[in-house]
Amino acid sequence: MGTKRRIVDEIKTDPGLVPTSIASTNVTGRYFNMQLWRKAKATLHFAAMVAAGTIKVEFLQAKDRAGTSAKAIGSLSAITTLLIGGSVMSIAFATFLATGTVTVTTYKNGVLTGTYVFTAHATTTTIASRQFSISGSDTADGDEFVKCVNDPTYGVPGVFAVNAAGTVSLFCIDDQTVIGMASAPDDGTCVKAYVQGSLIIEVDKAALDVQNGFTWIAAKVTTASATVIAAVSLERFGRFSPTQQVMPSPVTG
Repeated sequence: MGTKRRIVDEIKTDPGLVPTSIASTNVTGRYFNMQLWRKAKATLHFAAMVAAGTIKVEFLQAKDRAGTSAKAIGSLSAITTLLIGGSVMSIAFATFLATGTVTVTTYKNGVLTGTYVFTAHATTTTIASRQFSISGSDTADGDEFVKCVNDPTYGVPGVFAVNAAGTVSLFCIDDQTVIGMASAPDDGTCVKAYVQGSLIIEVDKAALDVQNGFTWIAAKVTTASATVIAAVSLERFGRFSPTQQVMPSPVTG
């Protein structure tokens, strides 16, 4: 057998943006040189964010490490930004109303794959009708909702729900699945939030304004939300093996 190649021998990985608290603003990470690379990928990881909030990641191009003459990249710059697998959402019940609904949507590769509507009932849980009882406490209501979501026949494929004192967390257990959530009424009787999620975007060196000296890129993160903790991992791909120095773990300050 030939010599086994490691991932670090194929891809140059850098912290495009260290974990940062962002609240309805934008933050740009470090600039990295694309001269020896053909493609780059930025993966944004974010922590808790209210469901009504938004977050996005994009690339900027510049002439040097300092970000001189920084500007956006044209329409051919990147693949559409996608929310990728591993998303976690939560819903906190607070005297949720009968006939109220919770809708869970699932996506794969940016395509809607399922819409599952669960309806609150004053007294009865009927899993086959995706109907959950709200006759007890918020904790009890959460338990009934979890029964419906986790049912192997009438629940949500690729998703697993856990209740903690009336706050239900929905986890993607299928790496290819991501989730969205909506409720009616959309008010204080239930509070939705993203617990964690990831966005991914790619760029080809050919999309940069190289002829005018724009060979450096950086990831820019923008939010329209209350405080979100976000970080970006930047990966560059090329024809040659990257020179990456490593040190043993754990790292001490």
